[in-house]
Amino acid sequence: MKKFAMLLFLASTSLFFSCSSDDDAPTEVDQNLIPGEWNLTEIKSENGKVSATIQNIPVSGDFTLTGKDYTAKATFTETSATDEPNTFVSSGGFTAVATISIPTQDPIEYEEPIPDFIGTGEWKTEGNILTTTVAGEEESFEIVSLTAETMTLKITINEDIERQGITFAVTGDQFFVLTKQ
Repeated sequence: MKKFAMLLFLASTSLFFSCSSDDDAPTEVDQNLIPGEWNLTEIKSENGKVSATIQNIPVSGDFTLTGKDYTAKATFTETSATDEPNTFVSSGGFTAVATISIPTQDPIEYEEPIPDFIGTGEWKTEGNILTTTVAGEEESFEIVSLTAETMTLKITINEDIERQGITFAVTGDQFFVLTKQ
């Protein structure tokens, strides 16, 4: 069963690289609050579920994903020219801590260093959606809250991820809390 849990962990760590956004009730945010240097201070998940069929046995479980050892920073710059994109640069990372709970098994916890936060690229907002573009790949985050001091971003995950020939259905919400320098 530890092999199953390890495979579930591999599926849950991919949340940092392949996610989709959910914008049920778009609201306007003050884009002027975004420029500046932000430190990643918290990662948390809600409603994390993983399921798969392994060796003809359906396996499902819950997962939580948190972080520690935060060194991640992102600096957002807003351009004054209308024909030039806003840019951001990030550095540092964090350690992802995943806890996987499978019925009839003891919870299993794994840690994985994530050396790069979000990369370097362009950003824009539309309503309450912050979209980043890194190396031509767009990622959209729902801005759950934004003040002059903190920004909370959310990604809703609902996708299939393949690892070691096994397809995992992964769902849940992932939150990133940033604090302005």
